[in-house]
Amino acid sequence: MKVLVVKSENGQVSKKDIVEGDLPQVLRNTATLALKEWNENLSDFIIMKDMYEIHIPLPLKPQTYEMLKNYIKSRTKSEAIAEIPIFVISFDNEWVESDFKDKKVYVVSPYIDDKSENELLEYAKQVTSPVQETETEEAEEEE
Repeated sequence: MKVLVVKSENGQVSKKDIVEGDLPQVLRNTATLALKEWNENLSDFIIMKDMYEIHIPLPLKPQTYEMLKNYIKSRTKSEAIAEIPIFVISFDNEWVESDFKDKKVYVVSPYIDDKSENELLEYAKQVTSPVQETETEEAEEEE
């Protein structure tokens, strides 16, 4: 299986790898790497799991089906809809008033295709972005 490993720092992707291996093992290896970068005096160390919905046009290639078969939740006439796991390893973060702010994270997820890779790269950037969506929305509402 191919696994996408992305390191995001302050709203930018600083490293991206597509690794061949078992997802749980790649996740553990990446967590070990993050532990080496973690400063326990300055931040928490957290691994969070989320599910990410992707839409893949039909028909699926046999290799794509093999990757997705455990994640497909529904399908339409034109696409398969799958929920893939995403793990965010936060190792450089802080509390700002009542908000939690990630500065550096690793995002680990199964690699499906270029489209989902680009979506996950944007997700990784957003997680560590200095300006969070809610702050931007609040600023727009005030205007």
